[in-house]
Amino acid sequence: MFKKILIPTDGSPLSNQAALEGITLAKQIGAEIVCIYVARERQNPAFDFSDVPIKNQISPEEYEAAVATAGNALMLPLREAAEKEGVKFTRLIEISNTAANTIVQTAEENGCDMIFMGSQGSAGWASMLLGSVAAKVVALSQMPVTVYKVKKAQVPAKAKINIGVLPI
Repeated sequence: MFKKILIPTDGSPLSNQAALEGITLAKQIGAEIVCIYVARERQNPAFDFSDVPIKNQISPEEYEAAVATAGNALMLPLREAAEKEGVKFTRLIEISNTAANTIVQTAEENGCDMIFMGSQGSAGWASMLLGSVAAKVVALSQMPVTVYKVKKAQVPAKAKINIGVLPI
């Protein structure tokens, strides 16, 4: 069966709910987790980190530090859930404008044999024109991908986090 599962998260409650389900699966089958957070390259930090004060110019090092701080905070509840369940948990933080490619490549590089990720199942023109990260991962991956469809009504409080103000 599966021994190492890659779980991508963007830190949203829906993504975290899917990740919590992935942790439950990992416990049931005796697998370990590699959790990845992928931030976009040099975007305005306020876009992803809504509580981060904006500076006009930040260095690449400052941006990487902000992403690392945010990624660690966003994955904290997942790491705690994995520890509580006795599931080995490794966290990775990447910066890339091609999240789907990075997710698949990271799974391959880390010896994962499955990717478990959430999807809101968005519909409409935006989804048809742009496609979702989950759909792109399914198309790119040579390994099994489980897409957990999350509904807003089923997101528990423990999936919601507040990262506070991050230093930049």
